[in-house]
Amino acid sequence: MRARIKIRILACLAIMIAICMMSGCMSRKEQDRRNEELVAAYPEEVKAYLEERYGREFCVNPKRRGGGGSPIPFASEDYITYKYVAYENEEDGYAFWTEVYPVSLEDKRIAEIKDNYCWKFVSSKIKEEIGAKWREVTGEDAKIVIETLPDIRLGEGINADSEMKDAIESITLYTFIDIFIFCPPELKLCEDELYNKVEVIANDFYEEYIQGSPHRLEIGVYETYTKEDFLKIEPEKSEQYYWKVKESTYENNSRFPVRYNSRVRVEIGNEGR
Repeated sequence: MRARIKIRILACLAIMIAICMMSGCMSRKEQDRRNEELVAAYPEEVKAYLEERYGREFCVNPKRRGGGGSPIPFASEDYITYKYVAYENEEDGYAFWTEVYPVSLEDKRIAEIKDNYCWKFVSSKIKEEIGAKWREVTGEDAKIVIETLPDIRLGEGINADSEMKDAIESITLYTFIDIFIFCPPELKLCEDELYNKVEVIANDFYEEYIQGSPHRLEIGVYETYTKEDFLKIEPEKSEQYYWKVKESTYENNSRFPVRYNSRVRVEIGNEGR
C-alpha cells in the first residue's frame, strides 16, 4: 500500500515538473516573440523621440548599424545597444547617430535613447570661431572641417541655442576635436610663422572651451594643390562621411574629394601639450 502511494506521489511530481518545464519554454518563446516585436519597432520609437525632442521631422534608417556593450563601465558584457542612422527630413538633410539602450539582454523594452544631433550646432559654432580667428591672424580665407568620435554624446539640456562652452563641458566620455583648416595654394606664410599662428589659435580655443576636461584638441592646416580643388571641399559632406552616416561619393570612398598638402599641426590635451 505504502509503495503504491509512493509511486503515485513520484508520478505527480514528475507531471508537475514536466508542466513547469513546458510552461517555462512557452514563457521564453513568448518573451522572445515580444522582444522581436519591440526591436522591430525601435526605428519608429527613435523617430518619435527625435521629433518630440527637437520639434521637427526626421527619418530613421530601419537597418541596424552595429551596437555597443554596456553603457556602465566595468559592467557585464552581456548587454547590447542598437544604433541607427537618422537624418533631417529634407534634401541632403543632416545625418547623425542614434542609439537605443534596452532594459537588458532579456528585456528589449527601451530604457533610454541617445543621439548626437546637436553636434550639428556645436560644430557650426566652432567653425565660425576658428574661421574668424584664422582670418584675423592670417588675412586668408579657409574652409573648416571638424571631426570627432561618431559616438559623441552631449548633455540632455544642450540644444541649438546652447553656448559652445556649455556644450563641450556636457560631453561626459573622452573625445577629441580635430579641426582641419583647408586653404588654397600659395599660402604666404613660412612653416615656423604658420605654426606659431596656429598654436596661438589652438591655445586660445583650448583654454576657453576645453581646459579642465579630458578631451584633446587638434588643429591642422592643409593646402590644396589648386584653387579649383579648394572650391571642391564641402565640409559637412566630409564630416558625414567620417561618421559613416552617409556613403562617400568621392573616389576610393574617401572623405575628402581632393588630395592636399599638410602644412602644420598642433595638438593640445592629454599627451599633446
